[in-house]
Amino acid sequence: MTIDEYRFCVIGPGRLGSTLIAALARAGLTVSAVGVHHEDDTGFGGGPTRIRVVDAALEADAWWLAVPDDQIRTVAERLASSMPGARRSGRAPLAIHSSGLGSLSLLEPLHAAGVLTLSLHPLQTFAGDGKAEALDGVPCAVTASDESVTRLGEELAARLGMQPFRLADERKTTYHLAATVASNLLVALESDAAKLMSEATGREDGLRLLAPLVRTTVANLAARGPTGALTGPVARGDVATVRAHLRLLDREAPRVASAYRALSLEALALAAPRLDDETVRTLKSILSGEAKP
Repeated sequence: MTIDEYRFCVIGPGRLGSTLIAALARAGLTVSAVGVHHEDDTGFGGGPTRIRVVDAALEADAWWLAVPDDQIRTVAERLASSMPGARRSGRAPLAIHSSGLGSLSLLEPLHAAGVLTLSLHPLQTFAGDGKAEALDGVPCAVTASDESVTRLGEELAARLGMQPFRLADERKTTYHLAATVASNLLVALESDAAKLMSEATGREDGLRLLAPLVRTTVANLAARGPTGALTGPVARGDVATVRAHLRLLDREAPRVASAYRALSLEALALAAPRLDDETVRTLKSILSGEAKP
């Protein structure tokens, strides 16, 4: 059983789906159709034939469900209901979903119909330009309940230019939380930082001013790890600066103050080995709220 034998139908030609279609084509794999809801008007033009989800079982034997998480099981049920009339090849059909959080159980209606089930989650955010290159070098979580299907998923991820790694189904919530903190909450944090910068400068381009600093910080983080990349007042043990920050935040931005305290306590844990004990105790007392800034 190899991935080249399958005829794919990507269901949901959105940001991820359009990227998958391009990557499958680039890899020389067969994309026989694109599955959409009958009422969809996505504007996806060219390429494989657009078909309704209920017809997808007739046009392919591998279905990649690139739909929102809350639609995966519904689409799986619609596909499973079409399975009895589908043309069967000599191999077991394959269904894939790309939810970072969702369990393989979302595909249970298809599994019960004899379909191999797999989750492939690219650890990346997609802008929606539909370019296969967006997957190049991206880590990809592979989740399956069977060793042979896991190897099939690893083969497929590698063919699309990704770097596969195995992820247990029961660890997907923790995995997805890590990705959310790293990406989505970083965006929220930088939004707060941009507002503070704009307030300080009286300009509207706070984020543009911060962008070089953010890019360098992320590059250092990737190259040196959290401990090596950490700089700033907590890393230096600069108690007076931390006090000044907290006085301002407590007065003018108490919501941001809570985030500052929590994240600075993590920074302190990273910096503690290079600071003296008294400085660590003082900073911990201030940041935890045991002492006033």
